[in-house]
Amino acid sequence: MTGHAALPPDDPTPPDGIPTPPAGVPTAPAPSTGETGGATDPTRPAEATRTATPRRLQAVPDAYPTVVTGVRTGAFGRPIGKHRPTALHRLVEAARVLTGGLMVLTLVVVVAPLVLGAVGPGWGVLVGHVVGAVVALAATGLAAWRRTPVWAATVAALVVPVDVLAVLTLFWWR
Repeated sequence: MTGHAALPPDDPTPPDGIPTPPAGVPTAPAPSTGETGGATDPTRPAEATRTATPRRLQAVPDAYPTVVTGVRTGAFGRPIGKHRPTALHRLVEAARVLTGGLMVLTLVVVVAPLVLGAVGPGWGVLVGHVVGAVVALAATGLAAWRRTPVWAATVAALVVPVDVLAVLTLFWWR
């Protein structure tokens, strides 16, 4: 069966798909359509005439409201004072930045001699950069993983700057 006859008589959803508001919720009067079967049709029973409800959801109050004083200047429009990053989050972010820089440096060291057609820095330097980048990437991944304990994430995030300094000291600042 299709159409209006397919709905059971006790279904609260009317045929037009707009649900009936719960008891006690005020509704706005429906505009008169002037057509047969509209909101002001005298041939329809009064209980069948329903008013339209707004399609947007009602706001649910927060159990712990956050007072925001000032403009929203947090990252991605996040209000200041809510979900502030901890010291570990900042340390992991710094480790991510350093790892990204080391990855770019490694890519340049590996690809530049091929593109320029020049003699490369040698196998030891290439392997050292790749190993340093892999160590930094693994340490950053461990530090950023949510299931890593705090002490292990802190140690892993602190390994990254040491690794970057070791690579720079061994292969660039000799």
